[in-house]
Amino acid sequence: MKLGENGKKLIKSFEGCRLTAYKPVPTEKYWTIGWGHYGANIHKGQVITQKQADALFDKDIQVYVNHVNALGMKLNQNQFDALVSFCYNCGVGNLNRLCSDRSIVSINKWITAYNKGGGNVLQGLVRRRNAEKELFNTPVKKATKQTTKDCPQVGKEQYYTNNPKKVKLLKSCNLCTSVEFNDHTKSGIAYPEGTAFTIVKIGKSKAGTTRLKTASGYWISANKDIVKKV
Repeated sequence: MKLGENGKKLIKSFEGCRLTAYKPVPTEKYWTIGWGHYGANIHKGQVITQKQADALFDKDIQVYVNHVNALGMKLNQNQFDALVSFCYNCGVGNLNRLCSDRSIVSINKWITAYNKGGGNVLQGLVRRRNAEKELFNTPVKKATKQTTKDCPQVGKEQYYTNNPKKVKLLKSCNLCTSVEFNDHTKSGIAYPEGTAFTIVKIGKSKAGTTRLKTASGYWISANKDIVKKV
């Protein structure tokens, strides 16, 4: 499995991004930088760019994703994300202890116990463990299957212009990027508002823009003011 968006948001919301090396707890052995990057390669006074911080996060997080995958547990996406966040913050040793009996019930019970730093309960860790537990227990919504019938169909439907200069598809499309197309006649005069048209061909411009050919012979283009009759 891969880390989902909920997991990334949770981790980043607690780690924050600091471009100068720091120690969240004075007793920490090493320094931290970026989105919680921690280790012997970080030193006092070190400064990095935002791009470097993001690159460190993408590289670092994969290690913890691999550790959670190595558990071999059947997890949904939210459970997986919560454990990656836990591992990123507490380390693989604590992850393995938390998941030693491979029980969802046990993980849910004990995850909030890992809230200490230097032997003391830290409120930041209390909040993080509670957030991870909440995500762990949040059901994953089943994605609605999208089908090509939601996309513009050749000869299947009629679409209408909705203002003198722009044409907007009459129904929303779940698979295609929502975009307004300009549809002009050869003379450059826009179709009158409410003009109906039928798609006879769907293609791409050389630049990769989706283009729809109408029965009149003109193309509807996403970023061209005047289109040529084909």
